[in-house]
Amino acid sequence: MILATVAAALIVFGAVWTAVIFPALNKIPHDLEWTVQYQGNITVLDAETSQPVTYDVVGTRTFTTVRCSGDTIYLREEISFTDASTGQYLPLFAGEALLAVNRVSRANVAGHGDEDREGYWTFPRDVKASGDYALWITGNPATLEARYLGEEDFRGLHVLVYEVATPEEGLTLPASISTPPMQLHQRIVMKVEPVCGTTVYFQERTTRTANIPVLDEMFPSTGAMTFSDVAVGDSTMVFTEETVNQLVHDAKFYHWALPWGETYLSLVVFGLGLALGLLGWVWVSRAVSEEALEEVPAVEPVGDVVTEAQSNGAKRGLI
Repeated sequence: MILATVAAALIVFGAVWTAVIFPALNKIPHDLEWTVQYQGNITVLDAETSQPVTYDVVGTRTFTTVRCSGDTIYLREEISFTDASTGQYLPLFAGEALLAVNRVSRANVAGHGDEDREGYWTFPRDVKASGDYALWITGNPATLEARYLGEEDFRGLHVLVYEVATPEEGLTLPASISTPPMQLHQRIVMKVEPVCGTTVYFQERTTRTANIPVLDEMFPSTGAMTFSDVAVGDSTMVFTEETVNQLVHDAKFYHWALPWGETYLSLVVFGLGLALGLLGWVWVSRAVSEEALEEVPAVEPVGDVVTEAQSNGAKRGLI
């Protein structure tokens, strides 16, 4: 009875795990708080001198859950930068966005958030080497294709390498109150653990150019004004060593934990439940057989009867 109860409990648990528990664990957590950091440099034109100024920076990108509705999670993305040498906050490069992401597919939910985004927020699970993935990069006006470049081993992980690049002519950034229309040129290299879809390495180079008026150097007041494409912003970013180490650690865990949780654990639980059920059935069958044997009535020994008959026969002279 005990084995049958345990077997039934294991089988029920396996079914509930497969149908309910693991699918819930396989989603983006409903209370996600996630931070990654970058290091690099940013070059911008000084508004007063029109000369380039370069900052060595540390960038922080934080995602915090605002609310969760079913399979849609609303995330506040906050981007900030500090001077790498002084630690001074640089408000010029700060930014913020409200994202709406499908917790299962990790794709942006069109029509939600503060922009009508398309494409993936991050790589999904089970990344395929044969496929390209449309990604939305905050700050860009459109999605870009992450194209497969190859595979390599990276810090104990087998990863897929992808490149995200703008078209040769770039993407057009519309004008704002304080900036003219600009062209954005970008190239990003990412290394992705394919089972869990975690990006463990990120390197970015972004350039912004604008068609701005250029005065005649010799006759700035009277000379003809011309327009020229000028680089008004340039940045190079890469994940910090601490971020890479943390992401590699997480990816190594999920690399085996997700397949076990999705397939192997349920098979083990179902198999153990069936084995215990079979063992219990054999045990009960044996017990029933032994009880049946014990209930069979005793029979007088045949040998005693034959001996008595032989004795009587001998008395009669027959033997």
